Amino acid sequence: MNIKKFGLVLFIVILGCGKKSNDLNVEKNNFNRIDSLFDISKDTSVCDSLRFSSLNTSKILIDKVKNDSIKIRLLVQLSYYKLLSRDYQQFRQLNYEILKIDSKKSLNLNTALVNGYLGFYYQHKYKPDSAFYFYNNALNIYKQLDNNISEGNMLLSMATIQENEKDYTGSEINTIKAISKLKNSKKYRNLYLSYNNLGVIYSKLRRFNLSIKNHQNAIEYLNKFDGNNSLRAISFNNIGMVYSRMGDYKKSIVYFKKASNILKISAKTYALLLDNIAYSKFKLGELDEIPELFFKSLKIRDSLKIKDGQVMSNRHLSEYYLSQSDTIKAISYALISENIAKESNYNDGLLESYLLLSKIKPGKKGQKYLEKYIKLSDSLQQQERAIREKFTRIAYETDEIIIEKETETKKKWQVILLSGIGAGFSTLFIIYMRQRSRNKELEFIQDQDKANVEIYNLMLSQQKMFNKGSAKEKKRISKELHDDILSRLFGTRLSLDAINESKEEEDIADREKSIEELQLIEEDIRKISHNLSSSQFSENMSFATLVDQLLLKQSKITKFKYELSFSKNLNLDNISNTIKINCYRILQESIQNINKYAKATNVKINFSEENECLLCSIEDNGIGFNIKKSKKGIGIKNIKSRVKDLKGQVKFISKPENGTKIQVKVPL
Repeated sequence: MNIKKFGLVLFIVILGCGKKSNDLNVEKNNFNRIDSLFDISKDTSVCDSLRFSSLNTSKILIDKVKNDSIKIRLLVQLSYYKLLSRDYQQFRQLNYEILKIDSKKSLNLNTALVNGYLGFYYQHKYKPDSAFYFYNNALNIYKQLDNNISEGNMLLSMATIQENEKDYTGSEINTIKAISKLKNSKKYRNLYLSYNNLGVIYSKLRRFNLSIKNHQNAIEYLNKFDGNNSLRAISFNNIGMVYSRMGDYKKSIVYFKKASNILKISAKTYALLLDNIAYSKFKLGELDEIPELFFKSLKIRDSLKIKDGQVMSNRHLSEYYLSQSDTIKAISYALISENIAKESNYNDGLLESYLLLSKIKPGKKGQKYLEKYIKLSDSLQQQERAIREKFTRIAYETDEIIIEKETETKKKWQVILLSGIGAGFSTLFIIYMRQRSRNKELEFIQDQDKANVEIYNLMLSQQKMFNKGSAKEKKRISKELHDDILSRLFGTRLSLDAINESKEEEDIADREKSIEELQLIEEDIRKISHNLSSSQFSENMSFATLVDQLLLKQSKITKFKYELSFSKNLNLDNISNTIKINCYRILQESIQNINKYAKATNVKINFSEENECLLCSIEDNGIGFNIKKSKKGIGIKNIKSRVKDLKGQVKFISKPENGTKIQVKVPL
């Protein structure tokens, strides 16, 4: 469980600086009135309507201020109080108004605060790319102001967004940077949040020992300030979740109970802990309190309308009833989980619900849920990749703007001092030549891409023409066999039947043999005709079709050829959806590696069955690799992990320049 909510609350505290200024040169009476109105808005003993009214009145007075510098400072103060009063719409408008007044975007504390405020606003509104953009702007201003603590705060805010959007590598880098900026300060709460975020990241990356270590570091900083009970409960729950993912459910229960025994935790956290305790006990086979604990947690979540929690509780109840062979209840709770996830746009929960339903639902219904799972999983991966690339682009483009400003300043100084003109000219000329060269290279690549597309379209057109001609020829042969040869044979048989009136025994015997032979020929030709005209697609081709579509799509990237084959003794209906999903993912990972590194032109994939085991072979003629040096690669780790989950075996056969072969063996 991440603590984004506490991070947002903390952000208000972080930004509560620079609210008063001593050098305001506005008319004294108006300034005193504005200051008094701000004081009223902070007074919690005053009714809300009066507090809101005082802020609106202060805005009217601030608008009369003619000095832009003073007006910006007052608007920053007003924006902060609007944030405290949760008037988010006015809060946003005020900050954009400040940026509009400060059209030159001068580098000062107020500009940094405004960008940070807007980052917080968009994070609150679940617009991660906009939030990241403004936090990054604030970060770069604080860098130039040499404000390490505020710089660390912005890095932590950016890392929190990246973790939530599954950009774990980017989040890890920014969190470590944040810790380096905050390490020597007394910002213990921020350091707690940083180490907690690292713990969450490493848990998601399955680096469990590192995750536990960082969660323990977070608790050490929690002990250095008056952290509330909810933070402590969250940390214990996070450690419990790590042990749960490791499969050590006894230890996970210990930490979940530690968290649940803490006084004054929120009902939401308590419901989460109840569900986690229940699930760990269920996994251990300790069913004395099951399913009562699941229902108790679900009741709290229903009353608080915690959608992601409702999805989790219903899914866990479905798993429990499935273990008790009560398929009807298992399907019922799984469908509830699916519907709530759809209504709340909770994609991770919907993904888990599809996977569960694919296991529970029989036959083609289960296959449909499997296809939905694969389709949604691919879509989410593309979205996550897109947002990660956007984060990288935002940071890169901001750095580029800073570099351009610095270059422009240097050029002005060179003109003023009448020196370095020759060097500057040479630099510009080199840049121009490089850019020109890059433009030519880009044009060449575009032309090459265009040619590749045309070649590919031509290949598709030729294949289509071939298929059309083949189908036409098959129909012609079928029609000729059926209408001509069969008719002639049938007529001959009738003639023989008529001649068979002869009473001589020898003639009768010979003619009967001829008639029987003609009947056999007729039946054989009918079979040939039927086979030529009928569809050759098997009803069991759903999984095979998915694999073929994957290969067709991936082969377009590096233009390799592929051969896909399934042995005749392999019955896809008898293979569980779990095995199919993992085999699909293993193949997907392998093909991605082939596209990235192998430079292969031919790929062969074969599925077969032997001794009640599914055998999958993936072979390419690429450049190969040194297996000893590549054991720790993420791709190989992912494949080994999936095969291990299926209790199977995997073998990598490769040498540099000799291609690669992956052999997977999974018990059925």
